[in-house]
Amino acid sequence: MLQSMQATSPRLADADNADGVGAVNVPVAAPTQLIEYDRQHVMHGFTCLDRDLAPGPIFQSGKGIRLVDVEGNEWLDGCAGQANVSLGYGRDDLADVAASTLKSLAFGTHFYHNRSHVWASQLAERLAHITPSGIDQFFYGVGGSDAVETAIKIARFANITNGRPDKIHIIGRLNSYHGVSYGGASMTGDPAMWANIGPLLSGFSHISQPANGSTGSASALEEEILRVGPENVAAFLAEPISTPNGLYCPPDDYWPQIRAICDRYDILLIADEVLCGIGRAGSMFAIDRWNVSPDILTMSKAITAGYFPLSVVGVTGRVRDALAASGERFVHGVTNGGHPAACAVALATFDIMEREDVVGRADRGGRYFAQQLANLADTQQVLDKDTARSTGMMVAVNLKLDEYGDDFGVRLHEEFVRRRVLVRSYRNNRTIGFLPALTIENHDIDAIVERVAESIEATRASMGI
Repeated sequence: MLQSMQATSPRLADADNADGVGAVNVPVAAPTQLIEYDRQHVMHGFTCLDRDLAPGPIFQSGKGIRLVDVEGNEWLDGCAGQANVSLGYGRDDLADVAASTLKSLAFGTHFYHNRSHVWASQLAERLAHITPSGIDQFFYGVGGSDAVETAIKIARFANITNGRPDKIHIIGRLNSYHGVSYGGASMTGDPAMWANIGPLLSGFSHISQPANGSTGSASALEEEILRVGPENVAAFLAEPISTPNGLYCPPDDYWPQIRAICDRYDILLIADEVLCGIGRAGSMFAIDRWNVSPDILTMSKAITAGYFPLSVVGVTGRVRDALAASGERFVHGVTNGGHPAACAVALATFDIMEREDVVGRADRGGRYFAQQLANLADTQQVLDKDTARSTGMMVAVNLKLDEYGDDFGVRLHEEFVRRRVLVRSYRNNRTIGFLPALTIENHDIDAIVERVAESIEATRASMGI
């Protein structure tokens, strides 16, 4: 049944040999079979699990920001996968590092009794020099959700084992995202993440996001601390720049005031940089933009440019000392956390980022992207020109759905799929978000904006606007 890709389908063979798209030399079924296998057996996250729903694309290769599906169609990825393919698809230099490391050591994650491997040690040393000041102790995991889970456990463990068993409450924010584990979902400020899974974990509460352009928004944290009682609050956990809130950058006074409030009440500050860290915000870490250092830092996604699963939780020496003070074991860890190949790829990712000025390119490219969206708004009135914005390569523009109706937003995002351009939707389709590879070239930005324009035109035509 299974044959080589090239022999099975001429369209796949054409796709493999297309300019800029690497060949995939693995046995696969015909496109129609693959689509049926997927429909019958694969359960996709964040979707209804009805088998009869129309299938989505099945990708088989990629280069840069372009993906090719098994039917030979080219897609433009304006999301860098899940905002993790930060250096683009088809990087042989990263794939080769993973392969070489696997040949040397297939598995070396033996951390339970202070056993380690050479790549984990080297990566920790590298991270100690690029993370915010004071963060120099690191715990390895696999993905962003388990990084948040680890951070929550660290904050509680550090208090409980030091004679403060009630100081375990963690404050987060509404319109936030912190993963799909039970702790992460409880921490996430989105009711959709709480639906149909039973009671959430106790010991969490949420405050509002800072209003765009406001001052003094950090006071909401102090009010919540006083409501819960400072003696009960272990930490404040938040993304420096929150994506579900529409990719708005918080006011300049916000994070310095948050840091001061946490210090005032002896509360740990946890910066969730799973998405906005490692260059995404136009700085190595988003929190760096305000010269603020957290006590705990989560990172994942771009740390390996999407080429191998890895997460890291960084803490200060003070936090590690608090964890160690009681002599109690920190009973936590995941099987593949800090895998040799993952750590090796992370090291190679940081080499590429330095060599290719990736952080600078993200900042410049993001500003160009926002300007092109603003220019598009001159001819497409549904776009709110004044909201075209970027923070590094976190780019967004709002739709005027108060004028055009909510159905326009729904139909527009359906049109994006028909025209094979992958974008993000925030605030009930009121914001179009873009999180492409940090290395995206201007001509690829232009190509994405062109498909956005085509999608708007098609949506207007279908609605008779």
